[in-house]
Amino acid sequence: MAFLVNILLFGVCVAARGLITEAPSAITAAPAAPCPLTNSIPACGISCMINAGSEAGCGMLDLPCQCSAASQIRSLAAPCVRSNCGPDRASQVESVGSAICSQCV
Repeated sequence: MAFLVNILLFGVCVAARGLITEAPSAITAAPAAPCPLTNSIPACGISCMINAGSEAGCGMLDLPCQCSAASQIRSLAAPCVRSNCGPDRASQVESVGSAICSQCV
C-alpha cells in the first residue's frame, strides 16, 4: 500500500516541480512549497499517481489530502506503477512516497 501512496505523491511532487506551469484560476490558496524529495521519484510512476490521487479526490498538489488518502491511492495506483516501473523502481516509488508524507507534510 505504501507503494501506491508514494507513487501518487511522486506525481504531485513532479507537478509541483514544474510539470504544471500555470495554476487554475479556481485555486484560492497558494500550494505548499514543493518537497525536495520529489526529485528522487522515478518518472515511470508519475501518471499513475496523478490519476490515483484524482480518483481519490485529491488535487495534484494537495499533499496533505494525498497522505490522508494514502491507502486508497496505493490501491488505485499499484497495478499501474508495477506495470510501468517494474518491481525495483516500483519499490523506489513507494519508499520516496512514504518519505514525502513523513518529511514534507
